[in-house]
Amino acid sequence: MTNAAGAGARDSRPVVLFDWGETLMWIPGMIHDPDRHLACVERIYAEHVCPHLGEGCAQLPVAVFIEYYHEACRTQIAASKLTQREHTFDDRFAMALDRAGAKPLADRSIYRRMSDALGREVAQGARLLDDAAETVAILAQSYRLGIVSNYPHGPVVGQTLERFGMRRHFEVIVVSSDTGWMKPHADCYAPALAALPAPPGRTLMVGDDLRNDVKGAKALGLHTAWIAPNATTIDPDVDIHLKSLAELPAHCERIFG
Repeated sequence: MTNAAGAGARDSRPVVLFDWGETLMWIPGMIHDPDRHLACVERIYAEHVCPHLGEGCAQLPVAVFIEYYHEACRTQIAASKLTQREHTFDDRFAMALDRAGAKPLADRSIYRRMSDALGREVAQGARLLDDAAETVAILAQSYRLGIVSNYPHGPVVGQTLERFGMRRHFEVIVVSSDTGWMKPHADCYAPALAALPAPPGRTLMVGDDLRNDVKGAKALGLHTAWIAPNATTIDPDVDIHLKSLAELPAHCERIFG
C-alpha cells in the first residue's frame, strides 16, 4: 500500500475508490491481452532471466520458457480466483523455472528483479482508458481518491499512474499483491478504508467487475458504480450504472451533495 497524503483522517470530504485495470487503465495483462503480456516476458528474458540459469540457459530457449510461464500463469490465476489469495510475479517466475527443470534460486531477490523488469515493460505498454484522466482530475477537486486493485505486481499500478500524470490525485493505492488478498475479499479493501475513513454512506467504489468491484464493495456498505457500457440487465447491488467514466462526476454530486 502506498499513501501520498497522510492527512485523510482529518479530511471530511467523501471518498471515491477506483479499480485500476480495465477501469482507468488498459495494460498488456494475462487475462485481457495474454499475447502482448507474453511479448513483454520475451523482451526481458535474455537480460533478466537467462543469466541466472547458468549453463541451463542454452537448454531453455525463450520460446520454451514462454510456454512454462504461460502454464504457470494459468495455474496461479485459477488458484487465486478460487481462494481469493493473490499470487505475485515472483511466484510466476519461480513456478515457470521450476516446471522448466531449473534449479531453485537461492537468492529469492532475483525473482523480484525479474518481476520488476517485467513490470516496467508492462507499464510501458499501458494506455489510459477513455475519460479517465479528465474524470479523475475533476473528482480530485471535491473528493478524496484512492485505488483498490487486483494485480500480481503492485509497482505497475503506481508506475502507470505516474506515467500519465495521475498519481498525484490518489491519496492511497492498495494492490492485492501487497495485501495477499484479492477483491472481493474484505482484506483487500481494508487498507484503503482505514487510510481514507469516512462516515457510512460517504464512500463510493468504481469499477468494471461486477463481482470484485460491486458485490465486494456493497458487502462492506459502500456505494457502487459499475462501468458496463453494454449491460442491459443491472444487478441490484449496482447503485450507479455508467456507460462511461465521464458520467461519474454528476452522479457523485447527486449522491454526496
